[in-house]
Amino acid sequence: MGYRRFILAPLMISAVALSLPFDVEAAETKQIARSSKLGIELFGVGGDNWCKADAHLKLARNADSPLVDKEETLFPTIAKVFDAECPQMEVARVEVTDSAGTLTRDFRIAKASGWAIAPEAAVGDPAQKTAEDVSPKDDAAKEITEVPEAPPAPTVAKQEKPVVVEKKQPDVKPVSLTAENVFWLAAKYYPEALNDDRVIDQLASIDGCKEYNAVKNNEFDYRDWREKVRPGVLVSSLAAGDVFEFTLDFRVDRGYDFDTSMLDIGSFTPRAKTYSLTCRYDNFNDNVIAGKVSVSFEGLPDSFNQKIYLPDNLGRSAVDRLQETRNEVHVTYRARLKDGGLEDERWNRFYKLKAEFIDVKIYTGKQKDYLLVHHDEAKFVAAREQHMAEVRKAAEEQRRAEEQRLAAQRSHEEELRRVQQEREDAQAQKLYDSLAGDGVVPAKLAALHHDGNPSFDNPYDIAASAFSRGQKFPVRAFVEVGDRDSVGYRAKWPSRVYLTGEGLEEGDWYFVSGMGDGQKIDGALYSVISVDKATKCDGRICMNKEDVAAYVRSQYPQWSGARE
Repeated sequence: MGYRRFILAPLMISAVALSLPFDVEAAETKQIARSSKLGIELFGVGGDNWCKADAHLKLARNADSPLVDKEETLFPTIAKVFDAECPQMEVARVEVTDSAGTLTRDFRIAKASGWAIAPEAAVGDPAQKTAEDVSPKDDAAKEITEVPEAPPAPTVAKQEKPVVVEKKQPDVKPVSLTAENVFWLAAKYYPEALNDDRVIDQLASIDGCKEYNAVKNNEFDYRDWREKVRPGVLVSSLAAGDVFEFTLDFRVDRGYDFDTSMLDIGSFTPRAKTYSLTCRYDNFNDNVIAGKVSVSFEGLPDSFNQKIYLPDNLGRSAVDRLQETRNEVHVTYRARLKDGGLEDERWNRFYKLKAEFIDVKIYTGKQKDYLLVHHDEAKFVAAREQHMAEVRKAAEEQRRAEEQRLAAQRSHEEELRRVQQEREDAQAQKLYDSLAGDGVVPAKLAALHHDGNPSFDNPYDIAASAFSRGQKFPVRAFVEVGDRDSVGYRAKWPSRVYLTGEGLEEGDWYFVSGMGDGQKIDGALYSVISVDKATKCDGRICMNKEDVAAYVRSQYPQWSGARE
């Protein structure tokens, strides 16, 4: 899908020349972008033929433009415009002029740096430009003056810089991508594997299994053969090359995008392949690399890996050739295989090689001689950089998404804690109000003060319950101790209750626990409590508000405190 013309607020894109508020010759330029808010217009020098790999741009701006002295910040924001208007542009010279047409800045931008100023590309101050660049076009307006010769400069001994001799890389003869060559290279990268006798067996049998099969069933012959072939295996592994050539034929799913002039033929990157070398029924899967070597190919951006820029007649010609062959392509590869290390996955172990492309040519046509595209090493270097940038961008987006997810999770958990806190506060406040309010039951406070258990029995019911049960039973009661007689302590409150036990003092309030019974005294039925434990209270109210708050907090540790 191609780029559509669009509006980048506040930047407006136009395909036709508009009226020019600046001193720019319309016949020699083509308007690329315009923004009234930013007070700028951008032109391509060369009219309709302005689009080149190394283009020439002119940026005209008003004196009150917010981009004054920082015009270079515009271009990274309009990268999509360049992608749509001139996808083959790699670098561009930018001349900045003010509303009077005076040149104020001159610099270069590069696609590789995201359309920021190219690292070594800043052109000098306009005042230092040559006379040819800044002189008027009318030759008659030139004023000829004689410039007196300057006095000769003093002689200074010239310092000669050391000559750096650039070493030329020797041409490396590529080898075929075969199982044999792949195994030799794996042995070179992973020499520790050669300590495994079974790896020696496998490598020594690359050219044939006849000798191995002849000796493997005789222990002594087997040992002697292995020692004989080991030196040759070690030497062969050291001589293994890492540059491979191979060809593949594909039937592609063709598509042409007229908006971008891109031909899509699908990925030219081969799938990973696992190689093995066997001898009859022996696949050597008991050696350190499990008898297998895998080759996987590098990832590349889809825009490079699948798309070919073929505008106009080039696109038509390519589509015609593909149509003739029912969309078949013939691809020649040159790749460098690098060490990938031993992979020891669950139930699957192998040695891995990673392939980086050096040169790829894609052909079609009946004779497989029509070159669709040629990617050389320089293009692959640029594509890798782009791929790594995309990988970093994806990782950054994933990191941000994870941060957002965690932030949302923390917010949700915080909200749950807040709701839980409010619920606990409400429950705690309700308990506090029931214990410290005006309608509090003294017996309940006394019971809490006694052992933290708010339950208590009605002293008037003890005798009747004991008679109905026919036996004593555990009771808890709040009483005011009265005079002592032959039965025990007679309670001042409630009436008809006796307490038996030691350590009670007349006139004080106690919360007692023990065994309850019923007994007729002077013809009346009394409740009798045999006291096991008694807690004395200072008056009828055993707990003040601070005591109540402490109790409530013991039940609800996160309670924020009482609301009066």
